[in-house]
Amino acid sequence: MLPSFCREEVTRLRAVEVDKRGTKVLDWSNPDELVIAGCSVQPSTSMRDFDGRTLQITEDWVLYAPLGADVAAGDRISWENSVFEVNGAPMPWKSPTGRVSHVYARLVEWRG
Repeated sequence: MLPSFCREEVTRLRAVEVDKRGTKVLDWSNPDELVIAGCSVQPSTSMRDFDGRTLQITEDWVLYAPLGADVAAGDRISWENSVFEVNGAPMPWKSPTGRVSHVYARLVEWRG
């Protein structure tokens, strides 16, 4: 169970797998949506990269969600008018006491 200050809602977006000419591809045009309540989204790092032609900004965030939340690597998380990609596999974080058990997921947003 997460602390009482974890009151945010996020929307988990999951691409639907479709068949295109015999190949399975992910279709983001109409993703499966699931609202997850009792979350907290916190900033982690921000990085700026300029290769001489383009400027890219990468922002990393952390999602703390209730234990058992249906979030997987490659999903997207919509929160406060931004869409982030789940970067890597979300990890269950189980407390020995059970008081702070939750799912920890790294989120990333690229711009530029």
